[in-house]
Order: sequence, then C-alpha cells, then structure tokens
Amino acid sequence: MNQCVKRIDVKGPHGTWSYEAPEWADQFPIVMGDTYRHGGVSEAPYESLNLAFHVGDDPKHVRENRAIITEYLGVEPARISCGNQVHGLKAVEITEDLVGAGAFGEDTAIDDCDAVFTKLPNVPLFLFTADCVAVGIYDAKNHAIATVHAGWRGAVGHLPLLTIEAMKEAYGTEFKDCYVYLGPSIGPESFEVDVELGKRFELAWRGMTERNTADVVNYPGDKIDKAYINLWNFIAEGLIVNGVLKENIAIGGIDSVTEGDCYSYRRENGKTGRMALFGMLQQR
Repeated sequence: MNQCVKRIDVKGPHGTWSYEAPEWADQFPIVMGDTYRHGGVSEAPYESLNLAFHVGDDPKHVRENRAIITEYLGVEPARISCGNQVHGLKAVEITEDLVGAGAFGEDTAIDDCDAVFTKLPNVPLFLFTADCVAVGIYDAKNHAIATVHAGWRGAVGHLPLLTIEAMKEAYGTEFKDCYVYLGPSIGPESFEVDVELGKRFELAWRGMTERNTADVVNYPGDKIDKAYINLWNFIAEGLIVNGVLKENIAIGGIDSVTEGDCYSYRRENGKTGRMALFGMLQQR
C-alpha cells in the first residue's frame, strides 16, 4: 500500500470492516476514507458491506450497513447526504435543508448529482463506486469538504476541478489550500478502452499539461484497437496544474478490478455492490 494512505480496521457488529484513509487527514478535524467490501450484512452478489441502494440489494441490508459506518462516525444515519450519481458534471452544496438527502433511499437523494460539498460539521457525505475514482477534497483554510464521483466521464470532464470552483464560489476555496484523496478504483493496467476514448483523453491531457501523453494513455502493441487509461494520473495532473500541491494529493494505488477486497463493476459483470467514500467535518 502507498505510504500516503493507510488501512484502518474497525470491529463492527458483523465482523471487522475496513477502510482506506489518506494520511494527511490525521492533521485535520475531519474523517475521510473509502470502505472495502467486508464486514456487512448484504448477501451475494452484494456481499457484504454494500452501501448503495441503486444496485438491487435489499434496502434493509443497505440501511444496516450504513448504520455501521455512521456509528463509527458518531452521528445518526439520517445525516448521511448524497446524490443520485449519473456520470455527470454537477456539484451541489449540502446546506441545512439538504442534510439527509439520500440517507434511507435513492428516492430522496439529490437528482443528477455526482459531487457534493459542505461546511456543515457532522454531516457525512457519501459517494459510491465499484471501479470509478472516488475523489475526496478538503479545504484546510475554510474547513470545507467534498466527495466527487469521477468515472471516465467525470475525469475527462474535470469534475474535481469544477467542484473546487463551486466551493470557491460558495466559500472562497483556493486550489492551493486543498488536500485531495483518490480511493481504490480501476487501475492503469485494467482500464482497457477503445482507441477513440484513448484519443479523447490524449486531447484533454495536451490541453492541460506538457507532460508526455504516455503518462495517461498507452496503446499495447498486440491490441491495435485498444488503449489503457491512467485515471489517477489524469485527475492528479489536472489538480496540480491548477494549484493543488503535489504533496497534498494521496493516491493509494489499489486497483479495484484486481483487488478482491473491492467491489468491481468490470470484474463482476455489473452485478455487485458499491464501496463508499465518506467525508465528514468535525467541529473546529
């Protein structure tokens, strides 16, 4: 595991559950991490700590699993706040009237929303993935937090940047004050795509940096119609060129496709649960 992240094991009511956390979070009054799949009550094919309603799991199991996390955080499950993710580019501020959106079912989650951010303490922001990149952001100056869903559409559309810009409009957030965490997700050796998408990422990469395109897209010699994309490098570079300090970005480097502790949409042919990136401010 990368030295900039750590694995935390927690004794829960249904066995040990675990999450990966950025080490930079230890210096701030926040809790942030990305869960692994064990230690919950969901049954196959969602076993066991599935935290998303939209995948077909028994809603009772999802609520019980979420309660495991919120008990650890020391808040009520009703304070979980999240959106209905659609691979879009919309970021929404969680204000008092939106606290609890999506806590007990997808019908109350914020529509068409792939990023949420807030300055409210004790409000867990949840984000769900099974290969897409979960991005956690903390503005250390203004004590604000965000969770961002960045699959390939969110990555190439620069949703992490758009979220920080939305935080700037709401709170005055600057890139230089932000700390960022990228959770377990599909790695550069697993994210095989067609050449057309590879070229799209190349074009977007050239539009933001002078670094070699091989840092983000590779074309294997034995598969002339395929490309491999490094979403971690692409997202990190976009943040760095806009002012986030390189040393403030934590990438654990766990490939969800090859790591059995993770849910993987690609490995499990679409029928699986979801991990959750959670971020919560504590009183400062």
